[in-house]
Amino acid sequence: MKLVAYVDESGTDGNSAVLIVGALVASPEEWARFHKSWQKVLNDYSAKYFHFREWADASAVIRKRRPPSSDFENNPYKSWDQNTLDRFLFELAEVAVADGRLVVGGYVPQTTTTASPEELCAGHFFDAVVSTIGEERCVLKRQGISFFFDHSTSKQWKNVVNNAFEISRQRHRQSKTIAFVCKGLRERVEDGDVEFLPLQAADMVAYRIRQKMEKLANLDFTGPEWGKLDDILFKSINKASAAWSATERDAVLRRVFRVPESATYEEAMDAIVAKSKFKK
Repeated sequence: MKLVAYVDESGTDGNSAVLIVGALVASPEEWARFHKSWQKVLNDYSAKYFHFREWADASAVIRKRRPPSSDFENNPYKSWDQNTLDRFLFELAEVAVADGRLVVGGYVPQTTTTASPEELCAGHFFDAVVSTIGEERCVLKRQGISFFFDHSTSKQWKNVVNNAFEISRQRHRQSKTIAFVCKGLRERVEDGDVEFLPLQAADMVAYRIRQKMEKLANLDFTGPEWGKLDDILFKSINKASAAWSATERDAVLRRVFRVPESATYEEAMDAIVAKSKFKK
């Protein structure tokens, strides 16, 4: 047996406060079942594909949060109502994490380090895949892992990913192969083309993690807009974080925010909240 990770990135265009590499990891047999279930949802809604950015744009326009952009006529969800949009999203999310597929993310704020954020993020991601498998599906921790990244036109980003993968291979013998493939947007993917549909699910994971991490980077502690989606996608992550000890919570806080070393966890949290523009 081997494991396959389908990976997408978000924020590498320089227009985001954070960099995200998000993925779903499963066995080939689990991905075969995913393919049929994901395609069924697309067919049920007469959708050619799922793309979170276009979905979010349609949702914002329908909720009158912003007017339609000049290219909104090309949005595949432009005529859907909010209820249809939500049901479509939640059904796909349920498919994404079915069969115990693992959600993994690597996150780096753009401005918290003098080192290359891209290199740090890619390296953190590869380490996170191995550690997540060991923690959540321990029986598979020795299986080889093949990585399929969404196609990128950036040679720099490809070089960063390939270099981080080579470093990962030196530390983790499970890392076997890597490739960049097409997400398959704007076209129907026929049964058997398993290199495409899972990247649409990885797009969902990466986009949603970026939304959440951008709020943290901007010290925005308001409630989640898509709580139900988070409950579906990040159920295992939320369960694991709920069991963290006080020491583990403190360590995570200090990785995400700059706080004085001498500050207690409570003092650090108070200082972070005091700087937030979203106190209410």
